Amino acid sequence: MTARVDYHIEKYLLTEAAEPERLTRQWAEVLEECREQKSGAEERLRSALLNVDYVTSFELPFRLLLTRAPQLIDAVRDELQISQKNVLFNGKRFGCVYSLKMNLAGIPDEFSYHLKTRIQRSDAGGSSEAPYRQIAQQVKAPRERLRLALESGLSVTALDGLFWFGIQRIAADVQRLRKSGMRIVTSEAEVFDSLTGTVRRVPVYRLAEPV
Repeated sequence: MTARVDYHIEKYLLTEAAEPERLTRQWAEVLEECREQKSGAEERLRSALLNVDYVTSFELPFRLLLTRAPQLIDAVRDELQISQKNVLFNGKRFGCVYSLKMNLAGIPDEFSYHLKTRIQRSDAGGSSEAPYRQIAQQVKAPRERLRLALESGLSVTALDGLFWFGIQRIAADVQRLRKSGMRIVTSEAEVFDSLTGTVRRVPVYRLAEPV
């Protein structure tokens, strides 16, 4: 297992252009409760579904730092009656809205999100957030950011992918890069983040050593 990685979050703001004030309050209450209780991933998702009028597949990874949001949604379907509808994010990306409400007619069909962050990264090897941030500034496409990071010799955790590359489902992008010929190995890293206040294991990816 890769040594622990710590993420100290100084600024983390996800906004939606037309978000009602009611939803903003609901999300603030959910996040505060999750931090106080140091809730695990499934507990954070469950709290959001129970307390927010509706949540979107785009915001779940960013707001709750979920690295396996689709699988977690499937895991709670047995106990919660989840309704969903297809929507569009930032004018180009398709996804879903999830809600415990039966009638979704009043929920928008399009959402426009913007994320502002300032995050410090540290690990036992002395790596910081600088190379990840630099790659994010150089390249726009999330998967190309990941490719460049791996080719540069960086180890990339699921949270690195989320914070700096905008990757919500890093395993899917890794699989596509493998199909293109990249030899990527997977391990685990223990991570702490000050947003959720939790320590847990997440996937970490790097290029295989030359044979």
